[in-house]
Amino acid sequence: MIIQWLLIPAIIVAVLLALRSRNSLRGQARRKIVAVLTLVGGVVAVVQPDILQVIADFVGIARGADLILYGLALVIIYLVGSVSVRFREHEAKVVLLSRALAMSDAARRLHDQETGFAGTAAPVAVDPAAVDRDI
Repeated sequence: MIIQWLLIPAIIVAVLLALRSRNSLRGQARRKIVAVLTLVGGVVAVVQPDILQVIADFVGIARGADLILYGLALVIIYLVGSVSVRFREHEAKVVLLSRALAMSDAARRLHDQETGFAGTAAPVAVDPAAVDRDI
């Protein structure tokens, strides 16, 4: 069946693309392309369902509905990997911000001890742009 030769590399490519960094412009463009292709595929499936059956017959699938199922499975695989990468990146940013805030607070307390100041000073602001450069 032709579909097996198409789906296996498509799954591998979906996983590899989903697990790449999302900070680049290329990653943003890739997400937009996937969204547009999904939208176009959905509109075509609703407007001309016979086209899906023709494509399904060509690749060796019995029904067009199965073709939709395979396509949606690929999109879901991509999205799950993509969300996982995004979560890890946000988690790393939170860790860096927490460390920067802890170091800033420790420096303020040390300064207060050295100068004999016992009051409560306002916390020092942390520049998020500086944290983004460290990632």
